[in-house]
Amino acid sequence: MNVLLKRWDRLSVVVLILLLLAACSSTGTGDTPNATATPGGAPTAGGTYPENGLPKDEKVKLKIAVWENGNGREWVDYAMQAFTKKFPNVTFDPTYSPTISTVITTKASANDDNDMFDIFSTGIPGATTLQLKQAGKLLPQADLWERKLYDSNKTVREGLVDGIYESVAKDLYALPVTTSGFGLFFDKSLFEKKGWNQNPTTWNEFVQLIERIKADGVIPITAPGKVPGYIASAFLTGPMLQLADMNGHAQPFDDAYRNYKSPYLSMPEARTAFQRLAELGKKGAFPEGLAALTHTQAQMQLLQGQAAMVPTGEWVQNEMKDAVPKDFRWGFMVIPMNDKPDQTKYMRVSVTGPYFIWAAKPDLNKKWAKEFVLSLLNLDVQQVLAEKGGSSSVRKDFMDDQARADKVQAAPRAVMEYVKKNKVKSITDVRNVTLTDPAAAQADKVINEALPKIALGEQDPLPIMTEAAALIQKAIDAQK
Repeated sequence: MNVLLKRWDRLSVVVLILLLLAACSSTGTGDTPNATATPGGAPTAGGTYPENGLPKDEKVKLKIAVWENGNGREWVDYAMQAFTKKFPNVTFDPTYSPTISTVITTKASANDDNDMFDIFSTGIPGATTLQLKQAGKLLPQADLWERKLYDSNKTVREGLVDGIYESVAKDLYALPVTTSGFGLFFDKSLFEKKGWNQNPTTWNEFVQLIERIKADGVIPITAPGKVPGYIASAFLTGPMLQLADMNGHAQPFDDAYRNYKSPYLSMPEARTAFQRLAELGKKGAFPEGLAALTHTQAQMQLLQGQAAMVPTGEWVQNEMKDAVPKDFRWGFMVIPMNDKPDQTKYMRVSVTGPYFIWAAKPDLNKKWAKEFVLSLLNLDVQQVLAEKGGSSSVRKDFMDDQARADKVQAAPRAVMEYVKKNKVKSITDVRNVTLTDPAAAQADKVINEALPKIALGEQDPLPIMTEAAALIQKAIDAQK
C-alpha cells in the first residue's frame, strides 16, 4: 500500500507539472510569441517586435533636438508620428529651434548625460562635432548601413543612390537622410523657346550650348562671386572627381582629396577642371559684375531671364519662392566633363538631415534611437521630406513611382529626373581628415579669392593652384 501511495504521489507531481506548463504556454498569443515571465512568476504579454527584436512592453521616451532649417519641421513631425504609431511604446520629447546648435553645444559643454538629448540634429559646428567624436560622446551608426530598410528587402547601402555610401561611409556617426543636388538650374520654358540643349552629354556639347546662348544675347551663366563656394561646387568638386574616374585615377585622387595624402590641387584632374572654368570665362560665359554678386542676386538674374543658368542647390525654389514667375519651370543639369556621352557624370551633393545619438544614454534608448534613424529612410518619410522640405530623396527607388514623384517640389524633382535620365554618381565634398595648421585655411583663402577672376578669364589658374598646393603640403607636414 505504501509503495502504491508513493508511486501515486510521484505521478501526481508529474501531472501537476505538466498542467502548469500547459497553463503557462496558453497565455501566449500570436502577437506575443516571446512572452516573458516577471521575477514573481506571472507571465507578461510584452514580447518583441519582429522588425528589430526590441521589447514591446518597455516604454521609452526619446529626447530629440530638431534644427528648423530650410527643410522645415513638418517632415520630422510626420516621422515621429509614424514611428510612434508603428511602435507605440516609444514616444518623443522634441525641442525645435533655428539655432538648435547653440542649445546642443551648451548641453554638451555641461556634460550632464541625463539632461542631454538622446538624438540631435547634426547642424552643429564641425569643430564641436570633431571634439564630441574624439571624446567618445557620439554613438557610431556604421552598422545601420547593413540593416535592411523597413520597407524594402535591400540594405541601406544597397538602397541609397549611387555614390552616397562611398562619399560618407567613413563618417560612422550619422546616416544620410536626404540630399541636395548641386549644379546648374535653368528655366525650361526659356530653353524650349530658344531651342537650347537641356541635356548636354559631353564637354564639347556643353561648350556649344554656352556659345549658342551667348550668341542669342543672354548671359550663359551667372554666379555669386561673393560666395565662391557656389562656383567650386558646380565647376570643380564633381568635375575633378569625374575627370579622375575617366582617367582611371579615381582612387588616388579621392585619397588625396579626402585624406590629404598629398595636395590634390597638384594632380592633373584638378588642373583640367580649373582650366576649363577659365576657358568658359574667356568665352564670356559669366557676367562682368560677377565678383560683386551675392547668391540671391545671381538667382534673381536667372528668374528675371537675364541669365540662362545659375549654379546653386535644389533648395533654391524654397529660398526664392516669392520671386519665381508663374511661367518659370525648373530645369537642371550638371556640367559634363565627358568625352563620350555614356560616361558617368558626377554631381556634388550635400547630405542633410542626419541625426547624432548621444553615447552615454541607457542602452534601450540608444537602440530605439537607431531604429528611428533607420525609419527616416522609409519612402513615406522621404516623400514628405521631398514634398514639404524641398530636398531630394536618398532612396534609389524613389522616382520609380510617378505619383510619388509628382508630389515633389519642382526644383528637386528636376534634379531627380536628371539623375534618373542620365548616368550620374552623387558625391560629397566630405573630408575624412581635418587639417588644423593655419596654412590649410590660407590655401582655401587663396583659391576662393581667385575663383571670380578665373571664372571671368582674367586669372591663369595654374599659379594660384601651385601656391595653394604648397600651403596644403605645409599643413600636411605640420599635421604629421
